[in-house]
Amino acid sequence: MSAPRFHCDFPLAPHVAGAEIELAAAASRHIAQSLRMRIGDAVTLFDGGGGEYSAFISRIDRRGVAVRIAAFDPRDRESSHPVTLAQSVIASDMMDLVVRKAVELGVRAIVPLHAERSQRIPEARGARRALHWRQIAIAACEQCGRNLVPSIADVVTLDEWMSDRHPENDAIVLDADATTPLAVSARARMPSLVLVGPEGGLTDAERKHAAHRGFIPVRLGASVLRAETAALAALAALLVLQDVR
Repeated sequence: MSAPRFHCDFPLAPHVAGAEIELAAAASRHIAQSLRMRIGDAVTLFDGGGGEYSAFISRIDRRGVAVRIAAFDPRDRESSHPVTLAQSVIASDMMDLVVRKAVELGVRAIVPLHAERSQRIPEARGARRALHWRQIAIAACEQCGRNLVPSIADVVTLDEWMSDRHPENDAIVLDADATTPLAVSARARMPSLVLVGPEGGLTDAERKHAAHRGFIPVRLGASVLRAETAALAALAALLVLQDVR
């Protein structure tokens, strides 16, 4: 059984073999109370910048949990073709699901967008939601073994985001009415940017704006998928297709 993995919100690079570090309160509680681990048990630490550290628990007490670094392993478990997911904001629980599973599926970055038909997030809550999604991304990395934490951008409007970009030549937008299947488009050119609309889809004006910016419309099968299903199905398909090219 592999050692439990914990993200550290400080750089681990300065710590060499034999160094002892104090874990954050949340990780300490999880180790001591949920996992009921003991002194000497193995853990794996990563700081999100690449690579991981093997360590073992050196102290568990009322002050918290300390671990001693054993060795650094430079391995990363990244997909061979980095993909950014530009996801129109949907209902909170489904948006959380998309972030979590997209990280598991190897996405390199996530850009939450306010489209015309998106679930609206008050401006005052936008920063908190982005922070919440970043914590979900970290937890997903702890679970799936990734050592590079994908970036989660602040929420911006779809029009603003597209207007700030140069025309793309490797971007797709999911569209149930498109004539080109995702697999056909990806075999011709593997996309590095995937745009997904909200429930109800993108408006005609948003589709035209995306086309003007070079986004190629593609479809996933014959049925109309929910926004969260479409995003994850596209990422899973690209993960498979990049390995068979």
